[in-house]
Amino acid sequence: MPGEARHKRSPARAALLAWGATVLIALCAAAAELLWRFPSTPGPGTGDPVVVDIPRGAGPKQIARLLADAGTVGSPDRFALWLRVTKRLPLVKTGRFTLRGDMTPREILEIIASSDEGRGLRVTVPEGFDLGRIAGALAEARVGTAEGLLAAARDPALLSELGIPGASAEGFLYPDTYFLDAEDGAAGAVRKMHARFEEKLKALGPPEGADLAGLVTLASIVQAETGAADEMPIVAGVYRNRLTRPDFPSRLLQADPTVAYGCAAFLGPKAPSCAGFRGTLARRHLDDPENPYNTYRRPGLPPGPICSPGADALAAALRPADVPYLYFVAGRNGRHRFSATLEEHQKAVELYRKGL
Repeated sequence: MPGEARHKRSPARAALLAWGATVLIALCAAAAELLWRFPSTPGPGTGDPVVVDIPRGAGPKQIARLLADAGTVGSPDRFALWLRVTKRLPLVKTGRFTLRGDMTPREILEIIASSDEGRGLRVTVPEGFDLGRIAGALAEARVGTAEGLLAAARDPALLSELGIPGASAEGFLYPDTYFLDAEDGAAGAVRKMHARFEEKLKALGPPEGADLAGLVTLASIVQAETGAADEMPIVAGVYRNRLTRPDFPSRLLQADPTVAYGCAAFLGPKAPSCAGFRGTLARRHLDDPENPYNTYRRPGLPPGPICSPGADALAAALRPADVPYLYFVAGRNGRHRFSATLEEHQKAVELYRKGL
């Protein structure tokens, strides 16, 4: 009977529909992964600069392989597919690009889709880079030598011309992406990066007569302590409290990044405790009063900035949060736990040591 035939076919039809629904769900999940999650996923590398040359006529697979070889892309096949599916391949330009291994595909595309023609050599200076790392990035991009940049950043005549207080341009070179000409030399690079710094600082509206050296020094410490923009005003508030509150008479900032900076390889004569320093602080480093940047032994701000702060860190130093805290310790996901008393802080430190 016709009715019986239809009844017998219904299980097969139901199975087919279920299979089709499963396939559709899988395709939707794959599309969501490729179009939304993947473009925002950081690469497998570090924050150190890497240089990638994209030749004329390179296809998606070649571009993806070049990026993977440089350590900026973990899945070249997926990156190539993303370029094709989103029709963004025509945006990619020919040239030399300075990237970081921890960039997301979207950030990488933003850089390699910008035309370099007639604009010079592209150099990206991330927030928190100190002069040594900035010099290395410029050298990688072949904008002079690292030694030349360090010499220009310490040139008294150039510092006077630019109105930079202190013995170097540390902290006064804004972290950003630049197009620099090798012909301009290291001095030209310093001028351009400092001009961007002044532009960004002016937009933040510092008060008339502000202590520029102290402001940038504090901002650089905040930048080195946290990458979370919402934490920066709180960190700045903690340090302001340590510098000004009568119930904290030592005025010791006790900031690890300042101690490490005092042992940086590109600096001049260093304290005895810095011998053999490889980036990990030990008790001997914190106890050494001969390190001028040792804020565990020397009260107040260190002699100068320790890195290049971004706009969020500068804003935090300009307007620290009004908080009761005097202490903080690292927590999960790079964030921090803040405490108002030493007792609270010691408990937080104990939790940190236990991995909680």
